[in-house]
Amino acid sequence: MTDPSPAPNTTEATQPRRGKKLNANAIIAVVLILAGLGVLLYPVLATQWNNYQQSRAAEAYSELEKGVPPEVLNKAWEEAQHYNANLGDIDPGDAWTSSDDESSPAYQRYLKYLSVLNETEAMGRIVLPSIKSDLPIFHGTSDRVLARGVGHLYGTDLPVGAPGEPGEDGSIPPAPPVGRLSALSAHTGLQNATLWDNLDQIEKGDPVYIAAAGEKLKYEVRDIEVVTPDKTSLLRRTPNKDLVTLITCTPYGINTHRLIITAERVPMDPQEESVFDGQGTTWQWWMWAILAAAAIIVLLLIRWWWKNFRKQKGEEEPATSGAGDTTES
Repeated sequence: MTDPSPAPNTTEATQPRRGKKLNANAIIAVVLILAGLGVLLYPVLATQWNNYQQSRAAEAYSELEKGVPPEVLNKAWEEAQHYNANLGDIDPGDAWTSSDDESSPAYQRYLKYLSVLNETEAMGRIVLPSIKSDLPIFHGTSDRVLARGVGHLYGTDLPVGAPGEPGEDGSIPPAPPVGRLSALSAHTGLQNATLWDNLDQIEKGDPVYIAAAGEKLKYEVRDIEVVTPDKTSLLRRTPNKDLVTLITCTPYGINTHRLIITAERVPMDPQEESVFDGQGTTWQWWMWAILAAAAIIVLLLIRWWWKNFRKQKGEEEPATSGAGDTTES
């Protein structure tokens, strides 16, 4: 009499199918988590990429400037000084709420000043070392301009300072009796660029460096004010003062007021020209927060995978051992 065939082990039969199902679910979960990480990290990556592009545009301005004949740069400088001398005392208005007629003959003439570099639209470069900001300066304050860098407020002096050359002792030329004031604006709170998000960290005494038409100027912060958009009196010249004014929206993300920083021209040590070598990468608090969150998610994912991997391996070993015992009998 033959022995009855052993009943099939249903547990062993379903074990491979169960393992495959677990593997498929794990892969789907990992893919979804990685996709979520990509969405989480996108603002950081996009912002840093745009910051890099803007910094490169600023550095490219200085590099291209080196290839322009000195007589061309000198002519551009003199023409800009002539423009400022004939500008008159006008109210430029707010960079965001007022609009300029860019098709007017006067505006079209304005665009030609400090446009000596055909390869770039920038008229200059501004460096704020205390907040690691290095940006190109463009004509006007249109939305297109302010998405790319710093805009020069039409109706204010071009950023070339007072006429005349610095003295051999480093002294700066005196400002004309009517004064000089160049207003420069940039955004705060853009989703994909830092620009002047950190301008509120500027303090009195901090330096401001400007390069234009082969010349490099240094200013020092004298005054910091928060005003309503209609208060444009701070954008007017001060007699016998060579000033530059930095403007951005505030508070962050609300933008009901304007942060206005006024800096005055001071002598510049030749060794300070190294600030135009680049300011490096700017990291903001929210970037660090996102990176920390992403790191925690990755660590939890690794821990989850390792825990399930060990669990699955532990379930497979008894099944394999059981199959070996059946074969031997």
